[in-house]
Amino acid sequence: MVKKILGLVYKITTYQGDIPLLPLKQYIDHLQPGIISVAGNENMPIVGATNDSRRVKPGWLFVAVSGAVDDGHRYLEQVLAAGAAAVVSERELKLPAGVAGIQVVDAYTAVAGAAEVMYGFPARQLELIGITGTNGKTTTAFLLRDIFKQNGEKVGMVGTVGYDCGGSWETAARTTPDPFILQSLFARMVKNGCRRAILEVSSHALIQNRLGESHFCGAIFTNLSGDHLDYHKNMENYYIAKRILFKQLLLPDAIAVINGDDHYGQRLVRELAGCRVVTWGKRYRNVNYQLRIIKEDLAGQTAQLTGNDGTCRWQAPLVGRYNADNMAAAFLLALGLGVARDKIVAALLATAGVPGRLQAVSFPNNSLALVDYAHTDDALLKVLQTLKELPHKRLIVVFGCGGDRDRQKRPRMGKIAADYADFIIITNDNPRNEEPEVIAADILVGVPAAAAHEIILDRRQAIAAAVKMLQADDILLLAGKGHEDYQEIAGKREYFDDRVELLRLRG
Repeated sequence: MVKKILGLVYKITTYQGDIPLLPLKQYIDHLQPGIISVAGNENMPIVGATNDSRRVKPGWLFVAVSGAVDDGHRYLEQVLAAGAAAVVSERELKLPAGVAGIQVVDAYTAVAGAAEVMYGFPARQLELIGITGTNGKTTTAFLLRDIFKQNGEKVGMVGTVGYDCGGSWETAARTTPDPFILQSLFARMVKNGCRRAILEVSSHALIQNRLGESHFCGAIFTNLSGDHLDYHKNMENYYIAKRILFKQLLLPDAIAVINGDDHYGQRLVRELAGCRVVTWGKRYRNVNYQLRIIKEDLAGQTAQLTGNDGTCRWQAPLVGRYNADNMAAAFLLALGLGVARDKIVAALLATAGVPGRLQAVSFPNNSLALVDYAHTDDALLKVLQTLKELPHKRLIVVFGCGGDRDRQKRPRMGKIAADYADFIIITNDNPRNEEPEVIAADILVGVPAAAAHEIILDRRQAIAAAVKMLQADDILLLAGKGHEDYQEIAGKREYFDDRVELLRLRG
């Protein structure tokens, strides 16, 4: 499958498996009560379903979605020429004889429902765990995967870095994928013998109902800070989107693990009164478990949780105080689902972490460079606060901001970098279809004139300049790209990896 998003082409392998030939009525029955009208033969056989006009084949059902980027109705002529047997739309359409038309209230919901029918509802055979929040989702997902594997389980994972189907791995195009891709991943997990699946759940996915009728046995709320406001417009809408996971998609006996230090987490606890909620925190006493960091250095940290059932301490090779929160969330969720404490402690000790999350490269002159995905103001703040507390001479940061995304965070990130770093290099992240100079200027609004800084838009040159500056005991942070091995510039995706650049420069 080739999917075009914002002018960029991603190749995604969609698992077909044994897709049964089903009567249209089975799709209609599942899409109720969101159907307004049906015209055509409800007993006609449907070979498959899609919302991608390029995948339509004779006998397929096509769901036309008017999305933020493109409108599926533009391709109706192409879809009909390809042999579509049925079309689902929010509009009342005039279709040729022999082609069924289904008018629905919400096309996004119809896409998710059609995908579930096509793949035979594979999520019903999995225990789903959802993780949502602005930061920490990916690390928490990897930690949970490590914990369940330590417990002898085969587990699937869907998230920002990639999709693990319990034996196969592919790079992710988006955090929570399109419903047809998501259901195909679930089907592959079931085929590979997975019992659980861990999902990073994005706010976009929740608003667009990509999860369909999938329900979760457990969910984690990590935190909420400014991001995706180009889409949600304000923090209230952003929060309400995240809340959908907990208010609408949890099973009756599910466990909700919530960050009690986060303002929105505290609100979520109040709004989930009567549910099975477990909270943790470092700052406030009105939580179920107090989190404390006992020791921290560049080799990792020792942390502990204390609750009514006692204290549990662990060691892990993860740097960053925020990673203590990620570990606490994973610990409590796994514990709530029945994993033994010793298994959890052993998994945290052995974890390899996450690609692109504070990955370190040491240089011969006793300086250290770290690559991190921090691409929001809150994430950048937490990383810089962590590094500032570690022994060092100077802290140098190289970062940029993504184009065609939330512009409000750019000056905030500039100010945070200036507050904590001794020297800043502003560079390209993924400028996409925006002018890099405009993005840099937005960041510069938050950087005081007196702050030591430089603008080098070519990221390769910016990294080389920063490495050239490094002296003994200096720390260099390359922020924003993390695990990504590409740059999106002027609608084109080109290979680029911060980690590879550092290794090349180290020689």
